[in-house]
Amino acid sequence: MTPRDSTRGHRRERLNEQLRQELALALAHDVKDPRLNLVSVLEVECAPDLSEAKVRVSTLGDKAERQRTLRALRGMTGFLRHLLGERLENLRRVPRLEFSLDESIARGTRVTALLRSLESPGSGRAQGE
Repeated sequence: MTPRDSTRGHRRERLNEQLRQELALALAHDVKDPRLNLVSVLEVECAPDLSEAKVRVSTLGDKAERQRTLRALRGMTGFLRHLLGERLENLRRVPRLEFSLDESIARGTRVTALLRSLESPGSGRAQGE
């Protein structure tokens, strides 16, 4: 890896983080869509040529609600790109946004609920026996 490649990698990492923060702020403050309740932007990963960015989001709710949220996000990519273009003046071109759901938080919540259901107040294990 040449020093120039290293610089590009660091620039892209900074841009990924900046896009993540700005998208999170936009979803929290600028978007007034009730379908987007409790959406967290977990990660943004730009392509090497900065033409597109994969955005991983997490949201609560059942599978149908999460899919509805994902459709709503995909439907407002133009609006979100416009907001990013206004806020990130150092970018010549705002990358295309490709949203995907991250199921890890929902899976963790499900596992925690299962573990709690296994703990019964009368069992010896729960009392430390």
